[in-house]
Amino acid sequence: MTKLQEKILGLMTAFDRFCRENEIPYFMLGGTMLGAYRHKGFIPWDDDADIGIPEKDFFRFISLASRTDGTGLPKEYSVRYRTLEKEIPYAFAHMEDRRTTFIEHRRSHDSYAGGVYLEIFPLTGCSGHKFLQKLQEIQVIIDKRFLYGKIMDYAQKHRILVKAVLIRYIRKHYTVDELTERLTKTVFRYPYENSSYISNHLGHWGIKENIPKDVMFPAREYEFEGHKFFGAAKPEEYLKSLYGEDFMVPPSEEEKEGGKHPAYVMDLELPYEEYSNNSAKSI
Repeated sequence: MTKLQEKILGLMTAFDRFCRENEIPYFMLGGTMLGAYRHKGFIPWDDDADIGIPEKDFFRFISLASRTDGTGLPKEYSVRYRTLEKEIPYAFAHMEDRRTTFIEHRRSHDSYAGGVYLEIFPLTGCSGHKFLQKLQEIQVIIDKRFLYGKIMDYAQKHRILVKAVLIRYIRKHYTVDELTERLTKTVFRYPYENSSYISNHLGHWGIKENIPKDVMFPAREYEFEGHKFFGAAKPEEYLKSLYGEDFMVPPSEEEKEGGKHPAYVMDLELPYEEYSNNSAKSI
């Protein structure tokens, strides 16, 4: 493992322990599930981990994990979500290592500082009709792009005039909280309990992440870097939906690079709160 992966594995083991103690079901998602199935651990070039929690348990996790009375997450870790902090630049949750600093290159480095993280997604209900699934996917894409327009590193590259004007309009007239609220409403459109399909609407793969419930439930344990974590009941069906029939074949070098999360700042020994304080003093 890389040093970054070692930190992520520490997050995963603490998360797993907390969820087992509090009877919170969860699933490895995306590349994390693929890594468990294909490599029995991290995909060698991977630099993050994705977890899904069913909607009905997602908010219970947020509530329990954020407690400060000694029953929440270990003090080395924090849960960050839009209901706990203002201007959190995503509509899912992060569990972060407070002893580290990790700021993604694609985001504005002066607006948000955090640590090495797990991405924790709500698994929400979705329609069983393809047409309605597509309509919801389109709205999710629009809402995500509005949010990204707000939090992106605007000076990173030149853009055509129409895009530049739209991004400036978004940055002037919307707050991060308004945009995450808008996206959250789109994601939670269909009641979880009445849906035969569930989805990670906030994930990378769009409509491909709309999965019949029986593909995920009941969760199975998988070996992952010498530990046991939970994943899909029918892993091949789940992975084929996201990656196609040849999911066991490693991707091209270009595809590997496209899936990475390059960092503007990555310091595995510097607490992000200390980084934030030092940055504020330098302004």
